[in-house]
Amino acid sequence: MVTPCPRCGTTNTESVRHGFVYHRLWNMGYHLRQCAHCNRKRLFKRGERMPCRPDEMTAEELTKRFNRKIEEAKARTQEYLRRAEGKMASNLSEGSDRARNQPSGSSGRGADVDTGVEESGLCPKCGSAAFRRSRRKWYEKIFKRPRMARCLKCRRRFPYPVFED
Repeated sequence: MVTPCPRCGTTNTESVRHGFVYHRLWNMGYHLRQCAHCNRKRLFKRGERMPCRPDEMTAEELTKRFNRKIEEAKARTQEYLRRAEGKMASNLSEGSDRARNQPSGSSGRGADVDTGVEESGLCPKCGSAAFRRSRRKWYEKIFKRPRMARCLKCRRRFPYPVFED
C-alpha cells in the first residue's frame, strides 16, 4: 500500500525524469517518484519482483511451475471458447425464433442482419475469436459509431462485441 504524501495527503504519484539521481537511487533499491498533486519528490523502497529466483529452483520445480501455468492458460482459453460457443448458439436460436415469428410478407432482412455474429464475439468474416480493440477514426466518433475491434487473423474491422455476463 502506498503511503500518503506528507505535504498534501494524496497517494497518487507520477514518474520523474530518469537522470543521475534517479539511477543512483534505483541501484540502491529505491524508486524515485513525485507527488501528482504537489510535485514533492518521494522515495519508495523497491520490492522484489520475483520472490523465488529461477536460479535457486531445481529443474523439477521449474518444470512443474511451467506446466501449471500452461494448464491454467489452457483452462482459461477453453472457458472463453465455451462461453463464446454458448453465446453463438443462443444467438442462432434467437434468429430462428425471430424468423418463425415474422409475418409472411416480410423477408426477414433488416438493418441488423449481421449483428448476430458480431454480438457473439466472433469475427463476421472468418469466425475467429481472436480480436483486439481498435481505435475509432475521428469521423467514426463524430457519427457516434460503436467501439471497434480488429480481427487478428483476417485483419477486418467490426463493431466491438459487448459481452454480458
